[in-house]
Amino acid sequence: MKSLHTELNKNLGRFDEAYKFHLNRKLSIETIMSIEPRAFSIDSLRLLIVGVNENYTFDPFQGIYNSLINSGKIELISNDSLKDKISMFQDLIMDFKEEEDNTMNFTTQDLYPFLLSEATLDNFYLIHVNGIITKEEELRAKEKYVKLIESDIYEAHLDFLSGWMKSIFEEGPILKEEMVSIINLLESEIETYN
Repeated sequence: MKSLHTELNKNLGRFDEAYKFHLNRKLSIETIMSIEPRAFSIDSLRLLIVGVNENYTFDPFQGIYNSLINSGKIELISNDSLKDKISMFQDLIMDFKEEEDNTMNFTTQDLYPFLLSEATLDNFYLIHVNGIITKEEELRAKEKYVKLIESDIYEAHLDFLSGWMKSIFEEGPILKEEMVSIINLLESEIETYN
C-alpha cells in the first residue's frame, strides 16, 4: 500500500503537468481564434501557434499498480471500497489516455499535414532554430502567420482540435478526483496498520 501510495502521488504530479499543458493549449486555440493577428508581434504569434501544435500526454507509472493487480495481492486489502476503486482505476486512465490519443492523432494526421501544405513552417524553422533573422524575413514570416491565422481552413482545424480536446476536460477531472480519493483511502489504511 505504501508503494502504491508513492506511485499514485508521483502520477498525480504527472497528471497535473499534462492537464496544465492541455489547458494552455486550449487557451492558445481560443486566443488565436479571437485575435486580430496583425496587432501581435511575430514572437507572440509564433508562441501561440507553437502552443496549438505541440502534443503532450499523461504517462503514468504503473509498475506497482500492475503488480498488485496481476499478482492477486489486491485481495490482501480489506477495505472493499479501496479495493473497488483500485480495480476500476485502470479504466479511468484508459478513458483519459484515449481522449489524449484521439487529440494527438488529429494533430499528427490532419493539422500537421495542413500546416506543411501551407508551407508555413519554413519561416517558423528559421525563427525557432536560429533566432536571428533579417527584418525582411521577419515581415515575410509574420505575413505567413497572419495569413494562416486568418485562413478559414486553419480555423476549421482549430474547431476540430477543440472538439477532440473537449473530452480531455470531461475525463480529466474525473480521473484526478479518483486518484486523490485512492491516495486518501490508502493514507487512511496505512495509518490503521502503523
